[in-house]
Amino acid sequence: MLTVIILVLFVILGFSLVLIASVLARLFRRCEMADITPEWLESFSVSVYYPMQGLLSDEDFHFLARQPGFDFSLYRKLRRERLLIFHQYLSRLVSDFNRLHTVARVLIARGQQDRSDLIVRLFKLKFRFTLAVMRSEISYLCCRIGVGTLATQSMIARLEDMSAELRGIAEPNAAFQY
Repeated sequence: MLTVIILVLFVILGFSLVLIASVLARLFRRCEMADITPEWLESFSVSVYYPMQGLLSDEDFHFLARQPGFDFSLYRKLRRERLLIFHQYLSRLVSDFNRLHTVARVLIARGQQDRSDLIVRLFKLKFRFTLAVMRSEISYLCCRIGVGTLATQSMIARLEDMSAELRGIAEPNAAFQY
């Protein structure tokens, strides 16, 4: 019995390490300045990610269940599709955060003032965003097996924070060129 418990713990540990490594690889993937165009920067809006919060809304599923001819396979299909959409949103959100973070670091590096305080804030923000994404990935996996709901608010809040930090940095550096 003890051997089975140890084996299960190793499997869980291995799965957790793979999950953490894959999420960290996405979070810390280098973002090239060529990927960041002035058009993208001008059109960027955090509001694009607000629909993530309602993807697994109970209201939608309750509505579906009340419809004539409801079949549980429809529920499973809708849930599966919405989870796929959520994961696509998540990948794009991480990419956008990394782009904003890159622009902020470049602006600070090209600035004339010592902004070490701002670098520390950006580091803390990246750390909090990483934790929020980890939590979101775990909630996503739990939802895949039918347990819990998606965790999105903290992640979107960190993206809003990053966008606000960048606006604060960009105003004094309005002449920034790509």
